[in-house]
Amino acid sequence: MARGLSSAVKTELATGNISPILLVYIGFATPLYLTNSGFPLTSSVSGSSQTYTASGHLQGISNTTETNKPTKNSLQISLSAVDQSYVSVILNENIIGKEVKIWKGYLDSSNAIISDPFLLYYGTIDEYKINDSTSTATIVLNITSHWGNFDKQNGRTTTDNSQQRFFSGDKGMEFASLTVRDLRWGRAD
Repeated sequence: MARGLSSAVKTELATGNISPILLVYIGFATPLYLTNSGFPLTSSVSGSSQTYTASGHLQGISNTTETNKPTKNSLQISLSAVDQSYVSVILNENIIGKEVKIWKGYLDSSNAIISDPFLLYYGTIDEYKINDSTSTATIVLNITSHWGNFDKQNGRTTTDNSQQRFFSGDKGMEFASLTVRDLRWGRAD
């Protein structure tokens, strides 16, 4: 992804006295605005002025690689599941396909965001996991770039589960998994 740094960022980088930060937008029904900074930050990178919360619930973001080829890139965002509201959102909403944006910015010596953080990653939620143990609870969101849906086949499958979802009680696909040969429909010429 081509990026350019603003002149303000370049000037501040030259001083050597900078602190990198991340601004994360997760497009749930009630969007999440999180930062890895130690204090809340307000920025308008998402289109309007938003406050990005520094609650400590953003535990980490994995690395991703960039290539000059159309490949599926993904990363993982780890959130604390101690706050049950996140767990409730994930279990009660359809979050698959919701957009996620991550901006990288820098703080100057007075802890103000240097203008124009750049878009580091843009993707959608592909899958999630809730890891729960006796001492920790973590939500892991797998975020995939827009190339993730490139080879996805849309439509329904010929499985009993798919049939029951749309036509509860219909037995038409009950034994579909047992019939693996190609069935020819219509007249044989």
